[in-house]
Amino acid sequence: MNIRTMTAADIPFAMRLKAQNNWNQLETDWRRQLELEPSLCFVAENATRGPLGTACACVLGDVAWVNFVLVEQTERGKGVGTALMKHVLQHLDARGVPTIRLDATPLGAPVYEKLGFTGEFTLDRYEGVLPEKDTAPLPEGKDIERVMPMTGSDLPAALAMDHAVTAARRDRLLQHLLTKAPTKALQWAPGGRFKGYCMWRPGANAWHIGPMQGSVGAGLRLLSAVSRRLAGERVYLDIPRSHEVAVIVAQSLGLKLQRSFLRMNRGINVAEREHLHLFWSSSGPEKG
Repeated sequence: MNIRTMTAADIPFAMRLKAQNNWNQLETDWRRQLELEPSLCFVAENATRGPLGTACACVLGDVAWVNFVLVEQTERGKGVGTALMKHVLQHLDARGVPTIRLDATPLGAPVYEKLGFTGEFTLDRYEGVLPEKDTAPLPEGKDIERVMPMTGSDLPAALAMDHAVTAARRDRLLQHLLTKAPTKALQWAPGGRFKGYCMWRPGANAWHIGPMQGSVGAGLRLLSAVSRRLAGERVYLDIPRSHEVAVIVAQSLGLKLQRSFLRMNRGINVAEREHLHLFWSSSGPEKG
């Protein structure tokens, strides 16, 4: 088995693996990863059987995020995924990245534990079709008039909040998401005080709402505003289980628990520096 750097020519293979697992990613998600970190995207292949699996990572300041670990169905249980993970970790260790994180499925968690990862907290994916009429609860007597489109001038405040929430420097990621889809990002800054933001993007199975961060007031207003824009559409939200308000709002919109992810860490634990009370929904398992 050989492990080589992934290129755009491998995206059709990657999409086939994605389809085998019914993941939500589109080609644009793979291209985003290749654009952000082309030297940390890998494919395992065999001289006779061809490509076998993929694994990628993205360095976000002092935190690296591992993603797209997928193995061909017929090759599972043969060590392909472990070999790819070790290859990724070797590259990250060589760079001296102190913290490596990922969101693991129940199937993947035991594999990652053997490689030195430990669990931190659970994210629950809520799924469903948003109601045609907005039912997201808002504070009594308030409205969402101050929810506005997010622009480049809002990025510094959004990045500061994002760093507080994730302990990572996701500047390139948020800039990329905003640049590629400027109409799919909102912010709430009453009186010029930035309180939160939300982005969303299309997927193969549903719209993914996230990253979404902010105070309780911001989260309520932002989710109400997004729900109006996506009324009648199927959506995903990946919510920290500990964020009770976000869970209640998701349920009030008729969304149901679909699956769970375990956020895992290898190296220096940054969880004590995070502010999970501001964490409404993840950007997805690709970048946390």
